[in-house]
Amino acid sequence: MASKTKYGVFEGKLYYSKLFTDNMDDHEYHEKTQGQFNTVFIPKNEKELNKMVDLGFPEVSMGNKMIKEWTVADGQKGMKLKRPNVHPSGIEDFGGAPSVTKGKTNTPWDYIEDGALGGGTTALVKISIYGEGSVASVRLEKVGILNHVPYDETTAPDDQW
Repeated sequence: MASKTKYGVFEGKLYYSKLFTDNMDDHEYHEKTQGQFNTVFIPKNEKELNKMVDLGFPEVSMGNKMIKEWTVADGQKGMKLKRPNVHPSGIEDFGGAPSVTKGKTNTPWDYIEDGALGGGTTALVKISIYGEGSVASVRLEKVGILNHVPYDETTAPDDQW
């Protein structure tokens, strides 16, 4: 039986958000995909986290723990959500920046005008999950900003020199 892509929308907080072309993660580790759009997502509560797992979010993938406690969020459990700039398959819809909007609208969030996303920004995230178990593929599809926390460069990690 062929796998079917499942979609879910979840509420939580964003940390280390690199969701725009202007601040994409272009570390050499992402050379194959010409960069990556990513964020740490902390679901708003245990119930929301369980909904993600029930949808098929893998707790372990390729031997790596996918759901873990994050110091930046006072030890709350969460995960890194990501999307390649250029998908290895070459399918354009699978790569590129995720849609980032103002709340539940289709009004785009403008990185320059509206600002970068600071740690603790409350948002809805839409993810897709293809496959099952430890081989499930998760992709960040859309982000709706509910409560913007402005990015503060003075709180950036010291290792970003």
